Amino acid sequence: MQLAFEQYIEGSGSLLECPSCHGNHLHHGKVEIFDRLEDQDIGLHVVVADGTAAIDKDLSGNPSSRRHGLRIHFACEHCSATPMLTVAQHKGNTWVDFNFNS
Repeated sequence: MQLAFEQYIEGSGSLLECPSCHGNHLHHGKVEIFDRLEDQDIGLHVVVADGTAAIDKDLSGNPSSRRHGLRIHFACEHCSATPMLTVAQHKGNTWVDFNFNS
């Protein structure tokens, strides 16, 4: 999914749009952090949701195949979409994308 934003406002940023309906009322919920050294099979996976935090070593959902990654889960107020914003580090680049939760 291609990321879409509303106009940039100095000091506030830009509103992120839903990749399904282009509405601007996205609510973020669960946040996942993946931390590992370059090309390592082990690392940390931190999940923050509903006032709790959990730590494990499951890197299977990491959006980066080589380094650190983030996943932020959203729910759209205007449609039934539940997109997930991903941030992945790969070979010195930072990739940002939208995917739909399965």
